[in-house]
Amino acid sequence: MVRHPRFDPGSRFDLRTLARRAASLRPLRGGGTVTLPEAEDAGRERLRDLASLLCELGAYLLRAGERTAEVEGTLHDVAARYGMRVRSFVVPTGLFVRVGGGPDGRGGELDFAPVEGPDLRLDQVEALQSLVERMRAEQVPFEDARRSLREVRERPERFSPATTVLGYVLLTVGLGVMRHATVPAVVGYAVLGAAVGLLRLFGDRLPAARTALPVVAAILVTTASLHWAGPLLHEEPAVLYVPPLIAFLPGAALTLGAIELATGAALSGMARLAGAVNVLLLLALGILVGTELLRPRPAGGPAAGPLGAWAPWAGVLLLGFGFLLYFSAPPRVTPWLLGALLVERFVQSVASEFGGTTFGAFAAGMLLPPMASWISRHSHTPDQVVFLPCFWLLVPGAVGLTGVSEIIVAGDTGGGLDSLVGTVITVAAIALGVLVGAGLQRRPRLSLGEPAPASPLPEPDGDTTGEKPPA
Repeated sequence: MVRHPRFDPGSRFDLRTLARRAASLRPLRGGGTVTLPEAEDAGRERLRDLASLLCELGAYLLRAGERTAEVEGTLHDVAARYGMRVRSFVVPTGLFVRVGGGPDGRGGELDFAPVEGPDLRLDQVEALQSLVERMRAEQVPFEDARRSLREVRERPERFSPATTVLGYVLLTVGLGVMRHATVPAVVGYAVLGAAVGLLRLFGDRLPAARTALPVVAAILVTTASLHWAGPLLHEEPAVLYVPPLIAFLPGAALTLGAIELATGAALSGMARLAGAVNVLLLLALGILVGTELLRPRPAGGPAAGPLGAWAPWAGVLLLGFGFLLYFSAPPRVTPWLLGALLVERFVQSVASEFGGTTFGAFAAGMLLPPMASWISRHSHTPDQVVFLPCFWLLVPGAVGLTGVSEIIVAGDTGGGLDSLVGTVITVAAIALGVLVGAGLQRRPRLSLGEPAPASPLPEPDGDTTGEKPPA
C-alpha cells in the first residue's frame, strides 16, 4: 500500500510559497508591478512577429508625442503581456527592439522601424491609446493589433477642409488675443490665420513641400503685415508675426527635449531640441526675407485700445475650440478639454502673481500630468488628448521665435538674448513641473516573473517500490 506523503514545509506545496506567488500576481495598491509568467518554447517566427509589431507600435507612439522613456515602458509592458522579454533603444526618429533571449540581452530577434509621417491627430491618438490599454490588459492576436494600427493610420479626418481651416483661424485668434487683444488685431489674426490655414492644407497634400512650408508661411505673414497692418489696422506689424504661425511653433518639442535631457535621455533630448531650434531658425529666416522684400507702411491713425481683462480667457476658449476642429478631436472630449485649458491658465496666472512667470510655468506644468490622468479615469479619454493641447497653451515656442526674430531681423541682440534666455528658463520650469507632477503618480507596470526553483517531492516513508506518490 502506498501511503500519502507527509506535509513538508520545504516542499513546493508550502502554503507560504503559494501565498507569496499569489501575491506576486496582483498589483500593489496605488501602483507597483504585476508579475506575469514567462512564455516557454517561443518559436523564432513568433519572436519576429512580436518584434515587428512592437517596432510599429513604438513608431506610432512617437508620432503621438510620447516621450521616449514612456515608449520604452509601454513596449516593455506589452511584451510582458505576451510573456516575452524585450530590450529597446528609442529615439525620436526611430527605434530598435530585441525580443526574447536571456536576461543578459543575448539571443532573441532584433527589428528596427523609422518614425515617418506627420504627427497623429487627436482622434488618432485616442484610438492608439485605446489599443495600447487593450494590449496591456490581454494578449491581442498579432493580426488584430496590426489591423487596429492600420485603422489608426487610415482613419479619415473628422471634419471637412473648410472646418479645418476654421479651426486654424480659431487657433490663431486665440493665441493672438492672449498676447495682444485689440479689435483691429483680431481682424488681422483672422485673415492671416485663414491664409496660413489654406497654405498648410495645400502643403499637407504635397509632402515634398513640407520642408519649405515654414519659410513660405513666414514670408507670407511678414509681407502682409508690413503692407497692411499700419494703414488698415493701425497696428505695429510685429504684433501680427507670431500668432498665424502657431502650428509651426515648436513649444512642445522644446519642452519635451528638456524633459528628455532631465531624465537622462541625452540623445533623444538633443534631437528634439535640435529639431525645435531648426524650426525657429526657418521661421526667423522667413521673417527676415519678408522684411527685406517690403518696408513697413506708416499707420493711418491712432492705435486701438485693448479689449479688457476678459480677452485672454476668451482666447483660451478659442484655442480649445481651434484644437477640437483643426486636430480632429472627438466631440465628447470638448468639455473636458476646455475645462483643462481654463484650469491650466488659471493656475499659471495665480502662480505668476505670487511667484513670477517662471513659478507660474512650473506650477502649470506640475498640475498637467495628474489632471490629465484624472480626466482619463473619469471620462475614458486618453491623457495624451488633454496633455498635448495644454502643452501648446504654455507656448514657449512663441517667445523663442520672438527672440530669434529680434536678433536676426532687427539686430537687437540685447532684447533678443533676453527673450531667448526667458524661453530657456520657461522651458526648464515647465519640464521640471511636468517631471514633478508625473512623479506623484504610480502606474502599474508589467514584468516577467523569475522561474521558481523546482523542489523535489519527499520520498514516502518505508516506500521501496519506486512508485511515485499520487498528485
